[in-house]
Order: sequence, then structure tokens, then C-alpha cells
Amino acid sequence: MDIGKVLTKYEFEQWLYDEAKLLDEIDFDGWFDLMHSDLKYEMPVRVNKEGMERPDYSVDMFAFQDDIETMKIRVDRLKTEYAWAEMPPSRTRRFVSNVRVLDYVENEKAVVRSYLLIYRSRSTDIHHDLISGERQDEFKFADGRWKLSKRFFLVDQTTLNTRNLAIFV
Repeated sequence: MDIGKVLTKYEFEQWLYDEAKLLDEIDFDGWFDLMHSDLKYEMPVRVNKEGMERPDYSVDMFAFQDDIETMKIRVDRLKTEYAWAEMPPSRTRRFVSNVRVLDYVENEKAVVRSYLLIYRSRSTDIHHDLISGERQDEFKFADGRWKLSKRFFLVDQTTLNTRNLAIFV
């Protein structure tokens, strides 16, 4: 067992857990501070294909496809009275698992894959949302810490049973 690999995996697990906590506690400014200026944040639309044809998601249609500027607009809007889809804010719980470090260069870059399950409830609604999928994240080391430079979230469902996607994955 390579202790360096174990410590690296632990470091990124903690990063992802801290990120989930910030989002679940609706600390959007704290969360946005984890983003790198080169950010690409994408969730392609999942599609059904015949047989084993891959990829089984659209390469040109996205539920969201943000960069740092559009992400800043989304975050700032959620802090206003005009974010009707999130009034009152959703109650969420993010469960992060199966964290795997695929590529790592110390204090430079990393690629990390993880699974995500989001439980979401709204106001007094008795129904809840479950959104699950796999994330592939790319990190860059900047200002003495790891920052998210790319997130590709591949949702498991082809049809999301949610009223909106005003939350972050």
C-alpha cells in the first residue's frame, strides 16, 4: 500500500465532503471560492441508445454548461429575491462516495472521479427528489490550495423527476 496515494485520496475526499457541506448549508460564497477561474461546469443530457452504443449521453446538449462568469451569475442570483425556483431554499443532503484519484501531479493538477447522490426536499412538499450520478472533476492548485477547474456530471436518469435544476451538483 502506497501511503502517498492513500493521503492524496483522503485529501480529495475531504475536499469533496467540505464542498458538499458548503452547498447543503447554502454557503454559496464559500462554495464559489473553491472554483478556479478556468472553470467548466457541465451536465450533459442523458439519452437512451440501442444496445451498447456509447456514449449514452448527448455531446451537444446540456442541462447546464457554465464557465466561471455564468456560474458567478447563478450564485449571485440565488442570493436575491428573484431566485423564485429556490424560494424558500431547497433542503439538500449530498452523499459523496466511490472517490478515485485518476491522475495526480503534486501541487499542480488532479483528476478525481466520484459518485454523488443528492436528496432534495422543498418547503412543505411531501415529495422529494433523488438525483444520482458520477462526477469527473479536474483540479488545479492555485493560491496554496486545490480549486475545481472542471466538473462533468453524468446523471444516471434520462428523465429527472424534479421541478428544476437550480441546485449545484
